[in-house]
Amino acid sequence: MRKKAAIVVILVLAVLGLGVPAMAKDQWVIAFGDEPFTLNPANKGALAAVSDYVQIQMFDALVDVTGSDLLALKPMLAERWENPTPTTWRFHLRRGVKFHNGDPLTAEDVKFTIDLALANKGSTQNSYLGSTESVRVLDPYTVELVTKTPFPPLLTNISRLHIVPRVYEKIGAEAFGTKQPIGTGPYRFVEWQRGQHIVLEANPDYWGGPPTPRRLMFRFIADPSTRAAELKAGGVDIITGPPVAQLKELATGDTAIVTVPAVRVIAYPFNTLQKPLGDVRVRRALNLAVDRETIVKTLLQGYGKPTGQPFIPGWLGYDPEIKPFPYDPAQARKLLAEAGYPSGFEIPWNISTGVFLADKEIAEAASAMLGQVGVRVRLVPTERAKIQKDLQAATFDGITAGQWGTTAESDVMAKWFFRPKIFTPELEGKLAQLVAAGSSEVDRTRRAAIWSELSRFAHDEALWLYIHYQDEAIAKRRDLPWQYWAGRGSKGYVYYYIPSAR
Repeated sequence: MRKKAAIVVILVLAVLGLGVPAMAKDQWVIAFGDEPFTLNPANKGALAAVSDYVQIQMFDALVDVTGSDLLALKPMLAERWENPTPTTWRFHLRRGVKFHNGDPLTAEDVKFTIDLALANKGSTQNSYLGSTESVRVLDPYTVELVTKTPFPPLLTNISRLHIVPRVYEKIGAEAFGTKQPIGTGPYRFVEWQRGQHIVLEANPDYWGGPPTPRRLMFRFIADPSTRAAELKAGGVDIITGPPVAQLKELATGDTAIVTVPAVRVIAYPFNTLQKPLGDVRVRRALNLAVDRETIVKTLLQGYGKPTGQPFIPGWLGYDPEIKPFPYDPAQARKLLAEAGYPSGFEIPWNISTGVFLADKEIAEAASAMLGQVGVRVRLVPTERAKIQKDLQAATFDGITAGQWGTTAESDVMAKWFFRPKIFTPELEGKLAQLVAAGSSEVDRTRRAAIWSELSRFAHDEALWLYIHYQDEAIAKRRDLPWQYWAGRGSKGYVYYYIPSAR
């Protein structure tokens, strides 16, 4: 009887032209181009983006930053907060929240998480806290952070600080990251088969109400074309980084494309401590040798724009007056000759492959253009996790790849890419001065001006090989009710589920 009734409902909807509802799926399968190296948000080193993409489904922060302009602050584990002094932040926790193992969330867990981050100097989590020097528990549901100096980006930054339980100490960092991650989030850990998938299941006790679907599976498929084939065949429901050449095809039939403008900058930082990259003439020559207009037009097919600065529209510090370097191979050869390299030189370049739109193809095109002015590039395909680890530790040679999603505040991104370890002493001093000033300036307009000055300095000194910033293209099965929803202060951080309420 139920089956007949369902058929009647579908036929009536079809006759009325209201469309046929997609059958509810218990499990959604999302395919990424690479694999997390840990599910432990308190990891001592760098946190690869794909690790965070999975973690935000499992862990909550004190606050969330969401919305199309990424300026909407929303309560998460903290129901409310106040800033009683310029260096004091007080958070009042949501009551009744439980970790996935059943333990109640208290201020002691928040203090434990923040103390872990403060102790891990140089870690990604540590960078979120800026000038925070201490955290104290006022009562079981009230916690207070104290900073050395005013730190206005704190609220945005801690939306990325995932709260872990005190039982973390008993489990151990390694096991917590691979076998027993425990958060308070909408999904809880089921299994991780290395090289294959991670499975999460909906948390029935989630304070925000149980999400849809019941299970999430994250698969790791390195080749973009293989991801697209799996999507078309119905083997997966959502894929990131679809092949650009297939975007039109994936926008028809049973599949659809979700486009998010100006999501991330793709950066190619130089290690200026290594010859010949310590010479600004060489760095400028490399930028002048690349025809970024042609690269973006032919390889990204409109899903990006050329750039000559580290920030993109939507970030504090983006300056529309800073233009991309012109394509001028003759001037590039002249600068190389002036720097003592009339015949060019050889240089390695670590690149990701299949992680972002046309990442391999763009690197290949740019390296061929560099070859035309005598710079012989050795492209080194490298796992995304290793790229980020090496960038943070300054252990890469020549050129490397970096990326950062659009954020409401530029503090963490500026610290990430303009750390002093890969810069000459002359550059280091100026960069450190600007980053410190931008992070501590309370007035938003003046803070934006400081980040703009940093952007101008980075352009003039050609600290990166600038090529483009890009849109995000996510492909999905057309009947899947999922819609793009970003949070945690970044357009690149996507919730791959439907919450009970947003």
